[in-house]
Amino acid sequence: MTKRFPLLLVAVLAACSSAPKADAPPPRREPKPLTVYADSALTESFTKIAKDFEASQGIEVELVFDAGSALEKHADEADVFASASRDNMKYDSKVFAVTGLVLAIKQGNPKNVRALESFSAQANPRASFAMCAEETPCGVATKAALTAAGLADATPAAVGNDVKDTLKKLTAGDVDSAFVYATDAKPDLGIFSVPVRADQRFPIAVVSGSPESKKFYDYVFSEQGRARLTEVGFELP
Repeated sequence: MTKRFPLLLVAVLAACSSAPKADAPPPRREPKPLTVYADSALTESFTKIAKDFEASQGIEVELVFDAGSALEKHADEADVFASASRDNMKYDSKVFAVTGLVLAIKQGNPKNVRALESFSAQANPRASFAMCAEETPCGVATKAALTAAGLADATPAAVGNDVKDTLKKLTAGDVDSAFVYATDAKPDLGIFSVPVRADQRFPIAVVSGSPESKKFYDYVFSEQGRARLTEVGFELP
């Protein structure tokens, strides 16, 4: 004998199968990384600071390095901005690190570079030098030092986009010397340095105002952040 479902039960089952499902929760959005723009002179220290910050706060950090003057043009896109000069800082900021401008020279000084006097028209032989582009913080500092020494017309043999690029001109053998920051002129690169101009002050600012940006800003001034800065040779204000 063949069994048949009652007609009412069949109708109920059909209605249930065709009923719309409850709306599924929207997919969870991954939080955006915290974007930090920083002068290239901060590459080593901020890379370490960001790694420590991520580990302690659970907040991902995206670092963008370049000359402070170049970053300033697009700094509104960042959460935090750290420059190498207040001349390239349009936000309320605070100085967190200090270094100096130096003349980096290859170990052994094969071209007998004697600081700035080696770049005068009377020098024999006249040494070559690299400097940052004039609009960058390190370029402004270099131009001021040359002008103060009566060498405003001294012409660089090579110009770097930022302090790291300028240093590469020296280590690659393109020039006899290079104007860079003391924190970049490391002996393990086969160079030594002569102090030229002190008190290059680095400011930092919160741009976006997000809670995460304020946490990173505070972390830079924390004991851990300051330790990372001094590790690479920065002085504290």
